[in-house]
Amino acid sequence: MSGLLTLGIAVLVSFLVACAIYFTGRMIGAKGEKTPAKLDPYACGEEYPAEKFQYRVHLVYYAIFFMLLETAGVIVFTSSFSDPLYALIYMVFLVVAALLVLYRR
Repeated sequence: MSGLLTLGIAVLVSFLVACAIYFTGRMIGAKGEKTPAKLDPYACGEEYPAEKFQYRVHLVYYAIFFMLLETAGVIVFTSSFSDPLYALIYMVFLVVAALLVLYRR
């Protein structure tokens, strides 16, 4: 088999295994009761007013972008030992992911 066919089969098998694990967990997992208080914020067993809770999501995007750049460095380094086509395919996906992170609206 060619390298790309092997890669495609590996991605497909990985996706199917992940889906099987997910749906098995949904079927056998415990179902929680749906109560109005389920979505109320709390901390250490005490009620916590929602207006005090401030979560800054914008810092997460910097962490994701940093992780993408670090991963790119590892892939470029390790691609020198294998087929450069795999590195090129990964870099295309990486650039698309970085653009989505940087220019989200």
